[in-house]
Amino acid sequence: MLMEIIKKRPMVKPANSIEKICLFLLLNILSAQDSLVLDSSQSQSKSKGKESKTVSITAVVNPVNVMPTAYRFSIYPRNHPAEPFIQKLFFPSESIQIILPSNILNTDTLGNIAKLEPLGAEYEHQYRMFNVGSGEIKLQPFTIRVPSDILKLIVLKEESGNPIPFSEIRITQNGALLTNSKTDTSGYVRLRIPVTRNKEEPVLVSIKPNGQFPTWRSRFYISDGINEKTVMISSISPEKGETIYEVIDELSPFRVGPENGAAILFFLNKGDHVVISKVAGDRFYGRVWIYLDQQEMYQNETGWILKKHVLRKE
Repeated sequence: MLMEIIKKRPMVKPANSIEKICLFLLLNILSAQDSLVLDSSQSQSKSKGKESKTVSITAVVNPVNVMPTAYRFSIYPRNHPAEPFIQKLFFPSESIQIILPSNILNTDTLGNIAKLEPLGAEYEHQYRMFNVGSGEIKLQPFTIRVPSDILKLIVLKEESGNPIPFSEIRITQNGALLTNSKTDTSGYVRLRIPVTRNKEEPVLVSIKPNGQFPTWRSRFYISDGINEKTVMISSISPEKGETIYEVIDELSPFRVGPENGAAILFFLNKGDHVVISKVAGDRFYGRVWIYLDQQEMYQNETGWILKKHVLRKE
């Protein structure tokens, strides 16, 4: 009986069992290696994806009659100006470009600042605020001018204290124009006065307002750095029978009498106002509202002027 059972169920060879076990283990090892390689590949792919998210910040510099020796360029968050992301030195022949990881920039609106410091003289430092972005961020161009002192000027009506907008401002010294500009809607203007001027002499500030205001002139010294001044200008109020005329020629003589040889009180400049009350042929008689530098006050002066030098102001 036992022999029959043995014949029906022959014994499995030990060598075959060992081979199957080894094959099973080998397949498991290879499967684990494939999984490890796949995970590693995915991890590297993600890592590369993160590394590729950079931003290029570029700037253009336009020097005007100046030659800085180099530029120090800094990028920092607006809320932490003492902790710059990067600071780099560029020479004038180099393009200004900085590449940063985009995720380090401040995400607040205009939360980042680019600072340009021209080197080689007392040039003004300039700033540009910008938002976080991707790809390329192009900053507004930087214009480098001759080092200057600053005059912050406000022009107001003397009667009401209201601003006089869009007044034409000229600053000269010994006949040479230093700068010119216009006031904004609030009567304010910021003027740059070159440090190359003669600082031992005052500058002449001329203000030509809109409307029935005379041209205001005064001389004063500009100190180093930032200067502030408020100018109050009185309007001209014509009386009954008077008409306002505007001088159209430079150095127009304002005389004591209507005669050609009459003594000249002073010369009027283009833009000055004359309140005319009497006409005698081609000669007008009237008054001028002038500003006295030393007394720092306005004063009426009466006299005569030729018709060809003035034009009626509407």
